[in-house]
Amino acid sequence: MSFFPRRAFALLFAFAVCLWAESVRQAHLSKWKTQQGWALRKAPGASRYEKFFAVGVWNIPGYTKDAMENAPQVYRSGAAAYLQHSPLYNMVYLSPGADDAAAGRVEVTGSIAFYECLKACQQAVPSAGGTDADYAVRQQLRLQAQEGEASFLQRLDDAIDRNIRAIGTNDHIWAPVDEIAGGGAGSGWCWSPEVGRRIRQRIRRREPHTLVYTDLLGISRGSSYLFERRYLQSHAALPSEPPYDALGEGARRLPQRPLLGFVQAYDGSPVYVNGTADYVSYDLPTLKRFFYENLRICARDYRACGDVFGINSFIDCNTYPVLAGVAVDGIRSGVGPDVPVWIFFDGNGYARPAHQSPEAFAGNLKCQMYISIIHGATGILFWNDRSLSPEVFQALEPVLTELKDREPIIKAGTLEQHLEGDVHYMVKRLSDGRTYFVAANTLTDKEATCSYNGQVHRLPPYGVAWVQL
Repeated sequence: MSFFPRRAFALLFAFAVCLWAESVRQAHLSKWKTQQGWALRKAPGASRYEKFFAVGVWNIPGYTKDAMENAPQVYRSGAAAYLQHSPLYNMVYLSPGADDAAAGRVEVTGSIAFYECLKACQQAVPSAGGTDADYAVRQQLRLQAQEGEASFLQRLDDAIDRNIRAIGTNDHIWAPVDEIAGGGAGSGWCWSPEVGRRIRQRIRRREPHTLVYTDLLGISRGSSYLFERRYLQSHAALPSEPPYDALGEGARRLPQRPLLGFVQAYDGSPVYVNGTADYVSYDLPTLKRFFYENLRICARDYRACGDVFGINSFIDCNTYPVLAGVAVDGIRSGVGPDVPVWIFFDGNGYARPAHQSPEAFAGNLKCQMYISIIHGATGILFWNDRSLSPEVFQALEPVLTELKDREPIIKAGTLEQHLEGDVHYMVKRLSDGRTYFVAANTLTDKEATCSYNGQVHRLPPYGVAWVQL
């Protein structure tokens, strides 16, 4: 008769220990909320929320050659060698681990966990295989997410719990799926908003005060999701197999990537030259329209998938820095003014033009960064190609040092914005009454001028000006 009370007591004690352990873990994590376009952070032990201007890094070239997904602990160890001596970044993408590789920074976690999780989900769906299998499989996963299919949710929960156990008490936010509306780098088809919504829901179920960062697109010219959306305007449902007939009579397919023809802008304009992986040539006004409308639509439709949104369209933004600002405008139009926007930049010259020196390219990146900030971005992130030597990464350090010094100005209230013409600018006022004029030349090949408060400002190509008024 005494067995059951003892067993009940043991279970109750174990439950209490688990609750205590979880409360200890949560005490080491920041609490987050979003307001007026900012992520607000209450750091562990702090008594109030403060604006958090994200300066994040993904891959640290020259300090680690190992990929996060292939050698997670080796990657953390290599990254630590740089992070422990650099004050430039307050946020870092890392494979989950309980050590102090991040040196007190906020870790961005979940990318590896959900890559493996969704890969397993795909493999569990019966498929005929082939180079276009992503289409049919992801239609099935969309239905599983929409209906809350038990095994699908269990896989998500298991991935989240494994990641939480691995990262321990390290402060972190989440970034589950890269380029979700495009399907991920090199992928065949988009992940549906239903899948992203379920992932965020399950993360917030375990960590209700965290942030989920959602990178919408790597190619902001278009996506397979935008094709889906247009197709459903004239059809009751998507077919079980890719609707190649919708691409038009005589449309060619790239054998190894036959789904590329479905990567289209909101109006059906193709991203790729028919049957190839080469971009269609569009002028800047057309690209501005594509960036704004595509991102407005994707941000609106994927709104339930995240708390903070961004893109990583390196090639186009490197060619036309103004597109970094247009991207912010499009995303904010879709998600609303309260949701933060953090844009990814090409931190180690993945798409650097062959003729540009590392220093000139760092000037290009500086222009892009400040154009995005002028348009309302409240975070900048850098993806780095580890295979390249780190000249660009190192040339960018003085730019980030200057940015860190000016962070209080960026966090100050915005009195005015001017987002048209050749020079875009904002006016900021600090709490002590000091006022600053911040401007960027959107032109890549010529000087530009603008007048403000009786002063004429001349900016060289890619030029950025800071003036105390």
